[in-house]
Amino acid sequence: MRNLKHKIYSFFEEMLFNPSFFHYPFIAILLPFSLLYYPFALLKLKRKKKTPPIPVVSVGNIIIGGSGKTPVVIEIAKKFKDFKPAVVLRGYGRKTRGLLVVKDSKINCDVHSSGDEAMEIATNCDAVVIVSEKREEGILKAHELGCGFVILDDGFDKPFKKLNIVIDEKIKNPFLLPAGGYRYPRSALKYADVVLKEGENFKRRVKIPEGDVLVSAISKPRRLLKYFKGEYLFFPDHYDYKIEDLACVKDKKIITTKKDFVKLKDFGLNLGVMELQIELNEEVLEKIENYLIKLQQKGY
Repeated sequence: MRNLKHKIYSFFEEMLFNPSFFHYPFIAILLPFSLLYYPFALLKLKRKKKTPPIPVVSVGNIIIGGSGKTPVVIEIAKKFKDFKPAVVLRGYGRKTRGLLVVKDSKINCDVHSSGDEAMEIATNCDAVVIVSEKREEGILKAHELGCGFVILDDGFDKPFKKLNIVIDEKIKNPFLLPAGGYRYPRSALKYADVVLKEGENFKRRVKIPEGDVLVSAISKPRRLLKYFKGEYLFFPDHYDYKIEDLACVKDKKIITTKKDFVKLKDFGLNLGVMELQIELNEEVLEKIENYLIKLQQKGY
């Protein structure tokens, strides 16, 4: 049953991002719902913006699933650590609800309480990390803790005055949800203050150790296969691993991502971790710095 669920998930993930002939009947059925969704998507971006108590830098995208938001968040937190950043995110996939300070001076919980992305951020930079379904509460908590600014993960459509950084990743399926993988039409990029395009505004640096099998539960995991040639075992995004899921590879050297590592590290497996670093160009870094300095001078 579990394998069947994984296959269904994989089928529809491929449909959203990289459709083949077999996907188009489903796309045709879902397309009217995408047309109905379109005006609601734009209305979310046009909502009145609140003024937060501290500067907010948002990192978002216009597609569902992974496009590199978390590594960009980590890189901004590292580059601007002197401004005392806090990262606020929903904590998708966690087994808790409400506001939780994942990290202040130390990490305060396990990955099941925080969610995998929050724990990845907490273990890879010095920022305060807060999860909250209500982002406004997370921002207020960061202010209460004395942070200098907030990095809002996946905050493109959140109704706050902020520096809106949006990663632009084009996909083959051009339609909005549910027929395609776009959360917002490409025209929504006009609402961004900074548009990040790989190769123009940022680069990915990937180091991968030698190993026998690649194991991952990230969105669109097949994108990892350009870095690793060999056996692989993929699961749905944010999957809650069980040790029995890995019985077939437990005696092999497993290569995985940082996001997966925070969930796999206690299983007693032989793990190697892919190192992914985002390099933002100087123009982007200068825009962020100028934004933070300007708002701090205004009394934030």
